[in-house]
Amino acid sequence: MADTCVLANEQGFLYAVPTPITDCAGFVLISKSSYDSYLAGSQITPEDVGSAFSFGFAAILVTCYFAAYPVGIAKRLINKM
Repeated sequence: MADTCVLANEQGFLYAVPTPITDCAGFVLISKSSYDSYLAGSQITPEDVGSAFSFGFAAILVTCYFAAYPVGIAKRLINKM
C-alpha cells in the first residue's frame, strides 16, 4: 500500500484523492512499514539519555572551571600584594 492523501467531507467520512503527498491539504494515510520506520527513528534509547546527561554534566563542569579560573588568578594576585 502506498501512502495516500485523503480528505474529509461534510459528514466526516474520509475519501482518497489523487493528490501527491507533498501537495496534500488533508490527511495522509501511511503503510505500517512507513509508520514503523518513522517510529524507529524517533525513539529515545537509554544510551541517548546517558550520553545527553554526560555531555550536559561535562559542559557545566568545564564552563564553571573556565569561569572560575580568572577569579583564582585575581585572588592570587591580591594575596601577593
